[in-house]
Amino acid sequence: MGIKNILVVCIGNICRSPMAEYFLKQQYPQLNIESAGISGLIGHQADEKA
Repeated sequence: MGIKNILVVCIGNICRSPMAEYFLKQQYPQLNIESAGISGLIGHQADEKA
């Protein structure tokens, strides 16, 4: 059967999980990969150091 979907979760979905989603999509284009956050941080930008 195998893995078909991956959900990457962090707190705000503004830095870590979107970055992980991007890299995973590059590595595994055949999978459905999404990112999400557990807190609603609307209007925040990713940290410049990221």
